[in-house]
Amino acid sequence: MAKRNAKAGNPQTTLFRQVFNRKRKVWFGTLTADGWFSAAPDDTDVNRAIRTNNPGALNISAWQRLRAGYIGQTSPDSAGNITTIYKTPEHGIAAWYFLLFDRYGFGRVGHFDLVSLQEYAGTGATSTEVKAYTDGWAKWSGGTLQPNTIIHFSSDNELLALAKAEFAHEAAAISPLGDDQIIAGFALERPPHSLPRDNSTDKAIEPEALA
Repeated sequence: MAKRNAKAGNPQTTLFRQVFNRKRKVWFGTLTADGWFSAAPDDTDVNRAIRTNNPGALNISAWQRLRAGYIGQTSPDSAGNITTIYKTPEHGIAAWYFLLFDRYGFGRVGHFDLVSLQEYAGTGATSTEVKAYTDGWAKWSGGTLQPNTIIHFSSDNELLALAKAEFAHEAAAISPLGDDQIIAGFALERPPHSLPRDNSTDKAIEPEALA
């Protein structure tokens, strides 16, 4: 498939609110007015999907290190998960959108069903772990998201419903991120903000698993 530049393309860097982390020597903040953010990615008393500004809890990967907003990574947890840390939640949301759109390849057709997403998200996992995704999406969506549910990239409402369920599933709690903030994260990856595709390389991309 045509390979998309992994960097988030929106040149916006102004933080509405920010807090300096002395250990990491970096400012954390939000790109959304009244948006929520974490400035303490190493606070292990807080779920890693929340404290890292990475609501999808994406494990570290080479393409993420190239993204705007990339800060670093956590120490491994008991299961060996090493989670990427982002400067803002919007950057973390954009990375999750990019994972679905580009790395999983769903952007080629513009939509996907949750059975297909489950198969990618559970790559390398046991059948029980894979089922936990669809069960989690159903639970945190109040039963509206089912395995045959189709999500279109052109629909903010459909993507938002999935994002809120996925982020809650990863955090084992309702995400502190507001709807406007989540949609702002999508916008970082959508044209005209996203960088143009690099058509010089056309090859299959190996699926990557969520944390």
